Amino acid sequence: MELIVYGSLFLTSSLLFYLFYDLLIRPKQVMRERLDNVKEMADIRDVFEDGMRESFVIRVINPAYERMIRSLGNLAPSTIKDRYENLLNSSGAKDKMKFNNILAMQVMLGIILSFLVHYLMKASSSPSNSLYIFLAGVVGFLLPYYLLLSASEKRKQEIQYAVPSMLDLLYVSVEAGLSFDMAIYRTTDKMKGPLSDELRFTMNEMSKGRERSEALREMVKRTQVEDLATFVTSIIQAEEMGSNIGNVLRVQANTMRLNKRQRAEAKAAKIPTKMLFPLVFFMFPALFVVILGPAIINIMASF
Repeated sequence: MELIVYGSLFLTSSLLFYLFYDLLIRPKQVMRERLDNVKEMADIRDVFEDGMRESFVIRVINPAYERMIRSLGNLAPSTIKDRYENLLNSSGAKDKMKFNNILAMQVMLGIILSFLVHYLMKASSSPSNSLYIFLAGVVGFLLPYYLLLSASEKRKQEIQYAVPSMLDLLYVSVEAGLSFDMAIYRTTDKMKGPLSDELRFTMNEMSKGRERSEALREMVKRTQVEDLATFVTSIIQAEEMGSNIGNVLRVQANTMRLNKRQRAEAKAAKIPTKMLFPLVFFMFPALFVVILGPAIINIMASF
């Protein structure tokens, strides 16, 4: 049994190390190899010699790792895969990480944490508890998912917070005489953040020949922000009906600013409720000690 555990730890550690290598070091190595290929393009070399010149990691370990995580990803249901893809899109990590990499990281972290708990129990001479080992594996498996979910929610909040300012800049630019596309370009130059990145990516898609409505809907699908979806729907309807985009932007800017103020007021209204528990458990005991402490000491002294 211990041989199986140690073998699983060695395999998992190796795969985890190669996963970080694949995400951090390999892109630089690929870029360096591409530059070398460009420099040596004029040279004529035998195909077999070029293949053998590559490192052992690229020739053997990389294909084996890719096949393993691809097989692991194929075992997952389509609903889970779609959910992870949506989280990768909304968190902005779609180009840095794939679903198969996340799933492989979850499995490896689950195995590593389970082994660590098992080893600590054995080192402390305490009886091994299968429940603790199982819970450690569950925590390790779910940790990457919740980190990805947290990054997605944070990015959504940043985009939602930036939508009113973006609409104000768009409205001012359109009223100044710029077209809608040029107004978006000017807005991306003035603003920084995830919303500006999404707008810039959408404009690049449009410059490649994609229709504006389709590119905007794809942006909404990636970001999954309700305010942005409302804005895109109003712009598409205005184009289809031939309405003035400037008026639509003015109405949307006022509406989004009002929604932002209402959300801030709702958060402010929840502050007294959230402050109740810290006051009861931390402030009131200290006040009772300061106020009633001397009186209790005098009463005890008199008796």
